[in-house]
Amino acid sequence: MKIVNAAAMTELDQRTIQELGLPSLVLMERAALGILAAIQRHFSLCLSAVHILVGTGNNGGDGLVLARLLHNQGHVVQVWWQGALARRSSEFQMQFAINQKLGIAMRAVDSATLPQSLDQASLIVDALFGIGLSREISGDWATIIAAANRAKAAIVAIDIPSGLQADTGQTLGVAIEAALTVSCALPKWAHFLDSALDQVGHLEIVDIGIPPAYYQDHPEQLLTPELVRSYLPPVRVSQSHKGSYGRLAIVAGSLGMSGAAALAAQAALETGVGLVHLFVPASIQSTLSTLLPEVQVQPLPETDGALNQDAWPVLQAQLEKMDRILLGPGLGRSEATAHFCDLLLSDLDLPLLIDADALFHLANSPRVFQQSVILTPHPGEMATLLGLSGADIQTDRVAAVRQAAGRYQALTVLKGARSLIATPGQQLWFNSSGNPGMARGGMGDLLAGLIAGLWAQGLEPDQATVLGVYWHGLAGNQVAQQFSTQAVSIRRLLTQLPAAWLQLTEQNS
Repeated sequence: MKIVNAAAMTELDQRTIQELGLPSLVLMERAALGILAAIQRHFSLCLSAVHILVGTGNNGGDGLVLARLLHNQGHVVQVWWQGALARRSSEFQMQFAINQKLGIAMRAVDSATLPQSLDQASLIVDALFGIGLSREISGDWATIIAAANRAKAAIVAIDIPSGLQADTGQTLGVAIEAALTVSCALPKWAHFLDSALDQVGHLEIVDIGIPPAYYQDHPEQLLTPELVRSYLPPVRVSQSHKGSYGRLAIVAGSLGMSGAAALAAQAALETGVGLVHLFVPASIQSTLSTLLPEVQVQPLPETDGALNQDAWPVLQAQLEKMDRILLGPGLGRSEATAHFCDLLLSDLDLPLLIDADALFHLANSPRVFQQSVILTPHPGEMATLLGLSGADIQTDRVAAVRQAAGRYQALTVLKGARSLIATPGQQLWFNSSGNPGMARGGMGDLLAGLIAGLWAQGLEPDQATVLGVYWHGLAGNQVAQQFSTQAVSIRRLLTQLPAAWLQLTEQNS
């Protein structure tokens, strides 16, 4: 599914109206019908007193049409409008006049009485601001939003919760906290950006008549089960052997952080990769060899439990047999390991996934890659890679992931509540799977192992990354459904990976 920013959505609206000839009033009607259907699915028992807050734009017009539809079904509706009526669009004024003729209760906002009135609402609909909002909200508008948020009734937001910036998900002063957001035509970037998730609530998309041909070439996509299934590897043939499914080298671990190396290797094994070779400091080789009987655990020279520069020629001699390399989980940040990483990154020409501590070493010795490379930073690591603060990264996650992909010429995953994936060519994917229970140490090691294991089997880097990111989140969701969000442990998620994979493959057959 495509996902758009504010400018792209505005262009699609205008093209549909001007080129296709579909009137904006028809788009309003279709939007309101879809919103009504979503409300009836989720809040059918909460329609005794619906209060609709309308602003000055077409978002407010959608709210007026919705008020009429609810009124015609016999529900009690109260519309609150804010702003000068004379300055509104002709479509808004037409809908306003129709509602007046029907006798629908409509009042200008009175900040003194609005909070008490909203306390009597069974449901509140936010139709104040649409996706074009760019200024900080203050004054009466801020008072209205604050009153709605304090009310007991659930809030349904039309298109986007008022107060959110549509391209970054940042709150412009104050924002509606919706239980349900109904987006018109397509999802918007903010719906899947970390900072906006608690405001968006549950998201539904409604068709308003914009032709798919108008947006099929847009470079941004939302990861849906249908899209992810198109990236599944081919079915295994009968005449195959372990070498048919890739050889993955994982260079990871240090004294005290052997668990990260183990998790990455275990996740890689779950992908079905043919062979996993784990290269670690000699002092932890015995422990990991016992823990991972399916993995060939090989020792490398070290200094105080961390790989040193002498490890590189030993490793280099082994890499000729490998298809892909994963570098970083639990590697440590010692000076000795920095020298090792600098040698590896300078001399290696094999496809490489760089994760965790290896990203720290990359940031200290940056380079533009010539071979195929995948980077998997969390916001703190991304900040180091770009020379910014963590707050800068989270303020505009899309800009950050695209900047890193371009600077390093590497496919880049910006991990988070909703991970983003960008290519150097500016293709962009927004993940839709995952839950807060996955916010714990070790999840990134699992993800790196999944992506690397899939990649080693011959998938393209973007296919392996998209599939790994979504599969990882899907397994987490299944654990949360079976137990609870709090119970999404590393061990449970690892155990759940086969079932999550089965869900993807069964529905693809």
